[in-house]
Amino acid sequence: MTDGVTLAQLEGIIGNLCDGAVLQYHLAKDHSARVEALEKILEFSYASLVRNSHLNKEQGEDELSVTIVEQLRSLSIQATHDTQTGGHCDIHVEGKDHFLWIGEAKIHKDYEWLVKGFLQLSTRYATGGYGQDHGEIVIYCRVRDGAHVLSKWKDLVEEQEAEISVVEDKIEERLWFRTKHKLNRTGLPFYIRHRLIPLFHEPAR
Repeated sequence: MTDGVTLAQLEGIIGNLCDGAVLQYHLAKDHSARVEALEKILEFSYASLVRNSHLNKEQGEDELSVTIVEQLRSLSIQATHDTQTGGHCDIHVEGKDHFLWIGEAKIHKDYEWLVKGFLQLSTRYATGGYGQDHGEIVIYCRVRDGAHVLSKWKDLVEEQEAEISVVEDKIEERLWFRTKHKLNRTGLPFYIRHRLIPLFHEPAR
């Protein structure tokens, strides 16, 4: 008899969670695989917020972000809210081999507010070190036509920040796009996924 859990047993326990992404995250052999798995897991948290938009319509950025953090923690992911890393981070995820991923969340009220979030993430929170070159702008959107909001935001990012390039555009499919720019701190590439969470809820009856 052994108290250890075999890989097969582990797969049997959590193999199906988030379509296998939880197991993928915990067994990731490199940071690229870890980021990919984390983004897949986050999609389940975001989907939960959307399904419950009629219940969370009065919640602020902190309350929504804490919901995401608690869901990640329930999956044994080392996630925290309001952690100090250059400032107060909304969603802070640490992992093995110096892994660090930071999400900066904003309720969309105007585009200047989103610019503030982008600058907070890219100039204050992001370290840009080894295994720490990805982050996310989480846009809680309570107005209609989220795809239009995100497309306009993408255009503004490209127009205002000459050093930033859009490297992937999934707005029409998944309500996100990804940018790349040189981080001032390191001079190395930093990648941000700009993910809109459509929380508009105004039923006709």
